[in-house]
Amino acid sequence: MRDSGDPYAYHPYEVAKILAELKFDITSIATALLHDTVEDGVATNCEIEKSFGKEIGNLVQGVTKLSKIQLPDKEVREASNFSKFIIAVSEDIRVLLIKLADRLHNMRTISFVRDEKRRINIAKETLEVYAPLAGRVGFQLMREELEKLSFKQTNSLAYQSLKKRINFLNDKNKNFVKNTIENIKIILSSDFKKIRVSGREKKIYSTWKKMQSKSIALEKVSDIYAFRIITSSKDDCYKVLGRIHMEWPMVPERFKDFISTPKPNGYASIHTTVIGPDGVQMELQIRSLEMHKIAEYGVASHWMYKKMGNQFSKKELKESNNWFQDVIEIIKTAGGPRELMEHSRIEMYSDNVFCFTPKGDVISLIKGSSALDFAYAIHSTLGEKTIGVKINGNLSPLNRIVSNGDQIEVLISKGQKPQPNWLNFCITGKARSQIRKSLRDHEKDEFEKLGKEILKKILLDVNKRATKKTLSMLVNVFNYNSYRSFYIALGRGEINSSLIMETFLPRVNESSENIQKVKNRLPIIGLTKGQAVNFAECCNPLPGENIVGILTEKKGINVHLINCSVLERFTDFPELWYELTWNTKSGKYLHTARLSLIVQNKIGSLNKITSCISKLNANIVDIKINKREEDFFYMEVDVQVMDSKHFNDLFVSLKLEDAIYKIERI
Repeated sequence: MRDSGDPYAYHPYEVAKILAELKFDITSIATALLHDTVEDGVATNCEIEKSFGKEIGNLVQGVTKLSKIQLPDKEVREASNFSKFIIAVSEDIRVLLIKLADRLHNMRTISFVRDEKRRINIAKETLEVYAPLAGRVGFQLMREELEKLSFKQTNSLAYQSLKKRINFLNDKNKNFVKNTIENIKIILSSDFKKIRVSGREKKIYSTWKKMQSKSIALEKVSDIYAFRIITSSKDDCYKVLGRIHMEWPMVPERFKDFISTPKPNGYASIHTTVIGPDGVQMELQIRSLEMHKIAEYGVASHWMYKKMGNQFSKKELKESNNWFQDVIEIIKTAGGPRELMEHSRIEMYSDNVFCFTPKGDVISLIKGSSALDFAYAIHSTLGEKTIGVKINGNLSPLNRIVSNGDQIEVLISKGQKPQPNWLNFCITGKARSQIRKSLRDHEKDEFEKLGKEILKKILLDVNKRATKKTLSMLVNVFNYNSYRSFYIALGRGEINSSLIMETFLPRVNESSENIQKVKNRLPIIGLTKGQAVNFAECCNPLPGENIVGILTEKKGINVHLINCSVLERFTDFPELWYELTWNTKSGKYLHTARLSLIVQNKIGSLNKITSCISKLNANIVDIKINKREEDFFYMEVDVQVMDSKHFNDLFVSLKLEDAIYKIERI
């Protein structure tokens, strides 16, 4: 038994009933009746396919897959499952439509779910995923009902309060809707014979969203009342609009023409807000009967008025799936779960503007899109090569926000490449995911070059050559699947250079702390022969700088800079201090210094840094990228230099590089 007390068979019957009321095809209705059979163990996919045919078998299998995908969870898991969800429903739009009907019936009976946490989670998932998807495929009535039922669970206090307030306003103006409908009919009756006029209040959830986004009270929501005028033809829509505007003044900037430029899901209508009777602002929607069918039932309108026995064609299926292709492209190019959710949610929740190519093709974009978003919407390759645009014949910057009706010509150059700052003004999921993918690819190329340079120097130090045998050995030792992935990891600092050197050097017996025994050649004066010595990594002292030694239990003598902050711990232990100086006659040795850099995140930055270090005959020991942002990345570089003068020359040269925003020694 279900939570409501009904038999389990009642649920698939109700789902099938919802689809039948929408005049779906027989295949979809049959799938609805069977959609729980596999999950409940009543039948297998093979048995269903054998008894009802391959098409129904595939649809049942698709719906079953969706049932196993749990959407509300941690963000990473949520994004992964969301991508599986979209790909699954994109194969056949009917899978989504059946799942929407399934969710609608579950929401109608959600009050019977006793576990409050589970009830709220289901409602939240419905509000965030299923309701927007219903809107995207044009099921406005279903979307509104899903939003209402979900909002009632997720914010019951606001729901009840708003419902009570709207009912109060309805009682206060109970004759307003009726009288306005009659007024509209009288205004239009002489010129239009076949016309239907209806009125309704704004839905609770959409009114709540408007109140939240604009931070206004209910009384300030200007278009609580909406009226719909259904005409017999497209031409009549514009004639009715003219007649209405002659009677009542329109509110500026509240006019939208979705007939000349329909929404991606096929929605077409004229929206206008006017100051009507008694000075009340009200929204009017004007559309033809055919447009009304699409507005109410979306993609289903293409087949719902056929005879029940007819199946819809592959062409109709493909047309119904168009919106999903953009989201699937985002899934393929997204760099990670958070990026995926960011981009796909933008596509699901946003309003649209419509622009034109020079040839007159309509390009649909989300509101607030830039001219560069327009270029990427046409094709990702075009977007990557864009250097400028002409909007309505005038040269404009790439970050110009486009408006409804703009005609845009894209100017390109073969040498152009995506730039990190493009992410500052591109907002569409397709553009942002493609830009990030291109930047990652360019970044990988730079890290690969850097990795090759680092390995070259390491192999030179151990007297080895970069033969195919040597490279294959390193790739296997460090568990990478290609030369390129190994080089990229080395360039990023994910592989410690010293570990590579150790693979070529013979093993020696040494303590766990890797103590270096002092020899006569070491450039330190003030040590006893045979004493263990270690150059402190906290300050990395260099020849020419003032130093001091601290006796430790395991490391022997730790050599520090005289102004190292660590020395404060030993102020009460003078017996541990050693006066040390550099032995300038001991020969030339390489010493490690560590640099912290904030580098501009643009193509060629890393190459400039490594070239500068190489020109000054310093050796890169290790590189570590600590953090990446859109404009900068933060890194640490270990370099080997001869002495403090050598280091200072290098430091000044790096400081002059325009790619480096900030540099300091650590």
